[in-house]
Amino acid sequence: MSEYRSPAATSRSGPKPHPRWTETASPLEVTCYVRSDVTPPIQRQITSIRDRLKTLMNTQLVAETHIQRWPPRCYAIDGDAGGETCSEFIDQLEQWANNTGYSLRPAIRRHSVGSLLDDDTTTERMSLPVILLTLKRTDTEKSIPDGVVPYTIQNDGGKDSTYTVCDWLTAAEQSIS
Repeated sequence: MSEYRSPAATSRSGPKPHPRWTETASPLEVTCYVRSDVTPPIQRQITSIRDRLKTLMNTQLVAETHIQRWPPRCYAIDGDAGGETCSEFIDQLEQWANNTGYSLRPAIRRHSVGSLLDDDTTTERMSLPVILLTLKRTDTEKSIPDGVVPYTIQNDGGKDSTYTVCDWLTAAEQSIS
């Protein structure tokens, strides 16, 4: 399965280190967030990832898995707000990234665009990955996740390494075999 990788992410040298959260003392609850605007080939990739997650549930690494759509980007009318918006959810993910020293870029990016309704108004837009995993240890009650995939770390020399959902799944499968 191929996923988007930034050019810097593909220029790693040497063996690829295992992504984090593949060896943990307590099982993980894995939630897979997917976009709703996917093509049939991407839907097949999502199905493959779901199947791999189900297989990991038969191990001590993963206790539960969930597949969810990204929260709505916003509510048309404030009174309709019955849950978390995408921006609020990304705030939690960014809090995790700030706490760990990792980055959510290039998978998640915020940027401002001008409004088509009013010349003076700018709107925040978000670029979201097709698939994102949140990882929570089942023995904690934290509001922010213990891990988010994909994530990017800065290596020595300023080169970034981006670890994808497939990287994490492969490392998790290898850690249990």
